[in-house]
Formats: sequence, C-alpha cells, structure tokens
Amino acid sequence: MKQLSSRKWFPSCHRWAIIAAILAAAFLISCTAKPPAAVSVPTSGPQFALALVPGPEYKTTTRWFIFTVPITPQIACWLETPDGKYIATIFVTAKGAKKAWMSAPAGGRPEALPVWFHIQSHETVSADGVSGASPGGEFHKTFSLPEGLKPGRYIARLEINRSYDYNETYTKANAGVTGQPSLIYSCEITVGSGASLGVFAPIGTGSLDGSDGNIRPGLKGITTALNLLQSAEIRYLED
Repeated sequence: MKQLSSRKWFPSCHRWAIIAAILAAAFLISCTAKPPAAVSVPTSGPQFALALVPGPEYKTTTRWFIFTVPITPQIACWLETPDGKYIATIFVTAKGAKKAWMSAPAGGRPEALPVWFHIQSHETVSADGVSGASPGGEFHKTFSLPEGLKPGRYIARLEINRSYDYNETYTKANAGVTGQPSLIYSCEITVGSGASLGVFAPIGTGSLDGSDGNIRPGLKGITTALNLLQSAEIRYLED
C-alpha cells in the first residue's frame, strides 16, 4: 500500500489548521465585540430613562470550534399610543437594528425580536441614535423624547429574547436557535405632568419563527425566559 508523503500531508494539514483558526477567531470577534452604544444621552430637558437589571438567566455561553462564545439577549423598547399605534423606538440592540447575525439570512433573524422586527418592517422606524451593543450587565441610559411627542399617557413595550434558551416545551428539536420565544413586557408612562415611572411586566410572547408581529397573550410554557430580567423600568424625567 502506498503511504502518504509526510512532506505533502503535513504542510496541507498545517494550512487548513491556520485557515480554521483564522475563521474561528473572526467568528469569535464578531460575536463578542461590542460596538460603542450609539445612544442619545441628553444633558437637560425632558427625557426617558431606561433601567434594566439582568436576572440569573440573562447570560449563557455556546461552543464554536474550540472557543466559548458568550450569549446575551437582544432587546427592543418602543413607545405606543394607548390604542396600540407605534410612535417611536426608544432603544434596540445593534444586532436587531442592523440585522447583523453571523450565518443568518440577509433579512436577519426576525424570530429574535419578531414584534419589533415587524413594526420596523411596516412603519417608518429610525434606529439612529437609539441602537447600541447588547448590555453585558445593568443598563441605565437616558434618551431624548421622540420629536413632537405631546403630553399624555402612553404605553411602553419591551421585547427581549436570548438564543439557546431551551426548556421542556421549547426544545432544540422544535424551537431552532431561539429556544423560548421573545417575551413582551408592557407598562404605562405619563409624559408632561411631572416625573413618571413605568414598571414593565410580562404580558405575552412573540412569534417563535418570526413569521408575524403579533403578541400572543399569556406565558404558558415559559420558564427560564422569565429570569432574563430581574427588573425593567422606564422613567419620564423633567428638569
């Protein structure tokens, strides 16, 4: 039997090892690098302050090649009228805003933030100045009010989803990368009548496959996803 020449085999193997290492490093950098948060931070005047405190399930890791890759949730927060009409996005994580996922279709991954994704697909939505890296820990940011926002009562929505958040209902076999679907939180906030506080509470889930932007009432089958956040608040502040 003819034996392989070590001279030919080892250089070829070495080249493939180098290529694999470069690709793995590029993937790791793309997953872990956090671009500067392009958030609006007003120094005076009326503003919204968003405060998120991570829960015990906020972070996880996954393996790719020889690397351990940290995973944090995708998050979107927006404002609606009491009758459900979209007004403006307050904050959205950069991957959600730019549809910038590795190994994902050109359209991104709508199942990550399906309610917000479908809003921005059908409305005039600008994420300029309100998108930023996925928070690695406690998140406290202030944002300018949407242009032309009138005094009154509003509904703030918050959508959050973390990949690989599996449980007995949402398994690797039936839930893809997402695991449990996005959670939708809601609260009421009053603008223009002094400082106001809204405390977010979960009201339902988004589409598991990202096929629509409907909010599914109730939390049946949801377990660990309820521990992504310990608390979430939005405040309206005046000078």
